[in-house]
Amino acid sequence: MRFFGKTDINFVEFRNKAFIISLVVILIGLGSLLIRGGPDLGIDFEGGTLVQIMFDKAVPINDLRGVVRKAGYENANIQEFGQNNEYLIKVEEIKEGRIAAAKLLGALNSIAPESDWEILSIKEMVDDLSGDDKAGNLIVVKGRNIPPLETLKEDIKESGVGVTAATMETENRIAFNLPFQGIESKAADKLKAEISKSFPSREITVRRTETVGPKIGEELKKRAWAAIVISLFGILIYISWRFEFRFAVGAIIALIHDILITLGIFSITGKELSLVVIAAFLTIVGYSLNDTIVVFDRIRENFSIRRRESYNRMINISINDSLSRTIVTSFTTLIVVLFLFFIGGEVIHDFAFALLIGVVVGTYSSIFVASPVLVEWQNRIAKARRSKA
Repeated sequence: MRFFGKTDINFVEFRNKAFIISLVVILIGLGSLLIRGGPDLGIDFEGGTLVQIMFDKAVPINDLRGVVRKAGYENANIQEFGQNNEYLIKVEEIKEGRIAAAKLLGALNSIAPESDWEILSIKEMVDDLSGDDKAGNLIVVKGRNIPPLETLKEDIKESGVGVTAATMETENRIAFNLPFQGIESKAADKLKAEISKSFPSREITVRRTETVGPKIGEELKKRAWAAIVISLFGILIYISWRFEFRFAVGAIIALIHDILITLGIFSITGKELSLVVIAAFLTIVGYSLNDTIVVFDRIRENFSIRRRESYNRMINISINDSLSRTIVTSFTTLIVVLFLFFIGGEVIHDFAFALLIGVVVGTYSSIFVASPVLVEWQNRIAKARRSKA
């Protein structure tokens, strides 16, 4: 079934204008990212604690902010979520190493105050599966006239500071390994207790609690970007094998175009990147690629049966042949995404927002980016042949 009749739109003629429009939109998005210092990453990647609470009645957000500060979290981000009586409280990554170092320094000063203890370095360590190193806070201290190491270690334990290992590096330097204390997970309990104490007359429901440690956040960040890069590389190999290398380059440029525009709009609108949004990005890649391959397949088919047509004319014919299918697919997909966006709830709102942008931009790029790249490639080959001749 064709949604449109036979069309003969000269899409190739508009390619330079389309390139300029895309470049301007991408530069605006990159400018926003530069001003903001990069994308606004959620706790999935940055680490931290998120608590979603609901009151029986709305409370002034400034009062709630004061309560969170009272709990000891000065830089917490508080925003309304969903209904006007529901709030999201986000506590940034807590540097556990500094807290552990402060406790260790306090214990050392009480045990041997004459040693003039000084913290030299703090490092959070992860498990080393290839050796004996264990996860924990590695803290190197410096002091004068240090007591015997084993005695010092036992005294520190008796003072309430856990020490899993202590190594004498030099005569005045000791490396202590303190276990992780799980401070991030305790932040949610501390917040809930302080809020309940400050609003005793209100009915409070904790709807959601999430805690991500800094090491896990860093690992998730690396894996998320690795997933995007690997998927693009795999697409490059597949399309080169299925069609030609120039087709693969056109498809990859279109996909990078879609991701950059979506990322830029997320930065401009102040939305944060989470694992759910990265999943939406990969969905956009799949959707846009599917649309592009349909056009490419028609181009290859027309090249086999319309050998007398010029290259530009062949690209135009192929885009027009698949235009009805492209519009119908995009329109029906947009209907579903719009329902998700408006009535799907706050939890998947950002996911639907990313898909909304991706469907529109992906449809645009398959027509005005991927296929025109083939035209530019062919024009350069023709120009090089003429120059050589």
